[in-house]
Amino acid sequence: MAIKTGDPEMARVLNRNLVLDLLRNVDSTHRAKIAKELNLTKATVTTIVNNLINEGLVKELGEGESQKAGGRKPVLITLNKSSSYIIGIDIGKTNTVVAISNLKGDIIKLIRRPTVKNSSVTNVIKQISNLVNKLIKESKIDRKKVKGVGVSVAGIVERNRGFIKLSPDFNWSNIFLSDLLSSELNFPVKIDNCTRVMTLGEEWYGNAKKSKNAFFINIGYGIGSAIMIDGKIYNNHSEIGHFYVTGKKIRCYCGKYGCLEAVASGNAIERTSNEILNKERKSWITAKDAAEMAKNGDSVANKIFHDAGKYIGRSISSVANFLNPDKIIIGGGVSLAGDLLLAPIKEEFKKQAMEAINNSTKIEISKLGINAGVLGAIALGLNHFIFKPEADSD
Repeated sequence: MAIKTGDPEMARVLNRNLVLDLLRNVDSTHRAKIAKELNLTKATVTTIVNNLINEGLVKELGEGESQKAGGRKPVLITLNKSSSYIIGIDIGKTNTVVAISNLKGDIIKLIRRPTVKNSSVTNVIKQISNLVNKLIKESKIDRKKVKGVGVSVAGIVERNRGFIKLSPDFNWSNIFLSDLLSSELNFPVKIDNCTRVMTLGEEWYGNAKKSKNAFFINIGYGIGSAIMIDGKIYNNHSEIGHFYVTGKKIRCYCGKYGCLEAVASGNAIERTSNEILNKERKSWITAKDAAEMAKNGDSVANKIFHDAGKYIGRSISSVANFLNPDKIIIGGGVSLAGDLLLAPIKEEFKKQAMEAINNSTKIEISKLGINAGVLGAIALGLNHFIFKPEADSD
């Protein structure tokens, strides 16, 4: 529906974004249909579409079928998806991933490399620069058509300032990463916290496509979370990893005891696995190794995942009782364990959540897998530089 506001310029911008958002979700349509679906006047839609055509973001395809016998045939329009491109970058402790997409969000080329061992800001930016140059060269895309770069990075991130207050994964603090990357790459850059970015990726590519209210929990080396309310990512940090879930005297890196992250993260699963299972093995048991052992019938490894799932289920039941989201989406590397983790999560959730909440909230494993971060970074870039530039003004 149309945005009603006392500011004509804001109304123009928001209605333009509505038209673009509609076009990204269909193969083709026409002006009259857009006006009807968005409850806008035909004159407003015509002006917006003509301006988008002049910008090169939209193109006409020719005449479609008439809506009634003898009626005038509408002119079909579509996104001109090859007119503009966005680069997404996922800076991870283990791997750095870069990808380039067209206007529809289709990935043209993706490159994954181990993150440099000496992960100083200078070294990471240099690696990213080399990977982006390689990406553009191998995708054979005109550099002038790249409209911007979206970046996913772990830590306390102030998106509007492009500022990392703290990133424990890299031991970074007080860094204006957007400015540094923009200066190196010669593109405008938008950064955000990795879990919020992954949630945006779910909205564009994954399980949150048709959800207005969702909760995303990122279970990796640590545990992060993000909230989507009425289709918009909540811009403050959400720290479900530091919910108190157990009286066990297990210390979390935050300094407190009994946090969810201390007993259910990838790091916690690895620590427990090596304490219990690694008496004879010389090599370190990773969370992935432990998952394979559990799937192959190791009862101790299975219990480790069952306990982690129980604590996660207990935590998200509290979230659900409070927020009543449409969906709770479980992502991150540990989520790749699938039903090994999901079954005990659902079991505990059923015990702890209110019956009405239990019946209405879906709990799902993310389908985006290891590319969740870079897909979210693409979505961040598309949103900010093309589809919803006003979203960062709040």
